[in-house]
Amino acid sequence: MTRASWGAGVGYAVRGLATLRVTPFVIVAIMVLFSLPAAGVIWITAVDLPEGFGRTAGTTLLNLLSGTVAPVMFMKAVAAAHEGRRPGLWRHLDDGTRWLPRYIWTNLHTTVIFWVPVGILTLGLINFQRMPFAESFLGGLISILWIVVIGGTGIYVHSRTLLAPFIAVHGNVPGSLAALESWRVSGRQFGSVFATFVITAGPIAVPLAAVFMAFYLTLSGPALEVFTATLAAQVWIAIKLIRPPLVAATYALYTDVWPGEMERRAQQGHPATPALIRWLIDVSWWPPRVAAAMFRRPVSGPL
Repeated sequence: MTRASWGAGVGYAVRGLATLRVTPFVIVAIMVLFSLPAAGVIWITAVDLPEGFGRTAGTTLLNLLSGTVAPVMFMKAVAAAHEGRRPGLWRHLDDGTRWLPRYIWTNLHTTVIFWVPVGILTLGLINFQRMPFAESFLGGLISILWIVVIGGTGIYVHSRTLLAPFIAVHGNVPGSLAALESWRVSGRQFGSVFATFVITAGPIAVPLAAVFMAFYLTLSGPALEVFTATLAAQVWIAIKLIRPPLVAATYALYTDVWPGEMERRAQQGHPATPALIRWLIDVSWWPPRVAAAMFRRPVSGPL
């Protein structure tokens, strides 16, 4: 990582914070609104509602609502503020909802890209820790190193896919191709992308992780049971604190990187699209076509 990369990351973080100051109340409203479902999960668990399908389905739905819907709302709010526009909260909710299928489809790709290497490494660590050698001093050091490798791999892969939803939503690129384009573009601009991600997310994520660890180590009894059972919901709430500066800074990065990439390709030519990506784009045409037939109105596509 060069000094220029870190300087670029700081610059995008500063530009992102300036964007958030345009409509701060809208950003806070989105944070609060989409934290409520996760807070509902914590309440349901804390009051110990009767176990059963209803409770499981309800908590799962609330967690999904809190985790998957909010990001595209932040993206739309940040894009408007970046351009100096100040539409109200409901306008962002309406606009974001229309782009939600594209965002979710894109995220399915980036989730697979992330969890294949990270999952393989994690399973390897679990199997290693079952060996008697893992209990030795050297085995403990290997486990620590392994965890560092898992963390580094996760940060690297997430950096390479960071631009995917922005290319998909703001660039109006099909999700399958957006994931590929993010990998391509971030490969050439990795220093700036990585620095932007670390500088904006790190100062908030690290203290939050420390707070979670402190609660885990100090709580006991029923309180610890509720804490561990609702950890996913708590993480979704914590992520609401990380997303606004990260989304704003990444959008500023996107507005520089993606137009520059299009200009470069206009001069040098576009890379070929792999057959698998073309097939996925063809497949993702079907949901919009079905929706268009059901609602008797044009629906943009493919996903």
